[in-house]
Amino acid sequence: MAKNPINSNSILTIPIIMSSVMGIKVARGYAPICELAEISKPDIYDAKTNPTGTQRDLSPKHARDAYEYIRIEELGFFPEVFLALRDKSSAKITITNETRGYGNLEISKSAILKSSEIKISRVDGNHRLHFADGHSDGFPRLEKVVSFCLALDISTEQEIKIFRDINNNQRRMNTSHLDNIDLRLSGAKAIARKDPALYIAKKLRDDSDSPLHDKIYDGGRSDVTKFIPLRTLKTGIEYMLSRPTRLTSLDDVDVQATVIKNYFSAVKQWEPDAWKHPKDYLMLRGAGLWGICFLGASVIDRALGKGQYKAGDMLNILQSGQDWNWAKDGDFQGYSGRGGALKISDIVVGELEDGSGSSLKSLIKRISSEIN
Repeated sequence: MAKNPINSNSILTIPIIMSSVMGIKVARGYAPICELAEISKPDIYDAKTNPTGTQRDLSPKHARDAYEYIRIEELGFFPEVFLALRDKSSAKITITNETRGYGNLEISKSAILKSSEIKISRVDGNHRLHFADGHSDGFPRLEKVVSFCLALDISTEQEIKIFRDINNNQRRMNTSHLDNIDLRLSGAKAIARKDPALYIAKKLRDDSDSPLHDKIYDGGRSDVTKFIPLRTLKTGIEYMLSRPTRLTSLDDVDVQATVIKNYFSAVKQWEPDAWKHPKDYLMLRGAGLWGICFLGASVIDRALGKGQYKAGDMLNILQSGQDWNWAKDGDFQGYSGRGGALKISDIVVGELEDGSGSSLKSLIKRISSEIN
């Protein structure tokens, strides 16, 4: 339901600078983001209904996140919104200084409102603009000023090319670097509260008695001695905490961090060569590391069930099963992703002995023999 309909009689006037960027004639300026949202529309590609469309489909979550960022942040920034003028009759440009390219851009809101066609298309910035005009319930109009660039004479085919170039030429920021920035900007208590997995990963990285101390890569300059990305470890901790166990019942994140640190100390003692030669082993990489984390949930649960939490206690549990070959071409070769990590954990857990000296796998055989 539209909460802020466009005034059909209004003309939007924006001071601009005219120029040419890599062969494209453009007008650059600043305007409230709600106004830019009102005068533009996305041309969403659909193989059946709109095969000539230029835009990817909208991600509602991405659009909500962008809206909240603009609404909440007092000090913030994002690159300029890039628009394309498809109908020149919807806009008028008056040059006031030929030498410097200064002038005014007048946009006819009435022409845009009355037409079902796209007069000004969104080449880049659709998620930032989507909720900004206040057309959706729960998303008040945003008046904050942002920068924009309006291409004045490009075809839809050229729009598609520019959209591709903008997105292909961006180097995606390292996610571990993003996590590290979050740690630097937020206090320890804030991180512990809003992202306990990241807080625990930080403790494993920073504590001098942690087996992962100085092993975590957190972005920036490459370092061959730091072979576990912070984001990979954080994700593994999230997997470890994803199922209700005695570990998740501990209501103190520092206690949880200590227990998890003890578990990794046990794993290091269980397979020390993986720490000495990490490139030759799967244990501390990708699905192998995540498998160790899933396994940790079970091992820690068993230890806590006996009132134990020390590394030696958990090492005894790990050693109660069989010896595994964690080398690249060993028992877990070919496993990948979260599914592969779960499979690795299930295989290892299946061979661990319980308190009676019987493994889950042997128990399954006993039950199966009774059934048959």
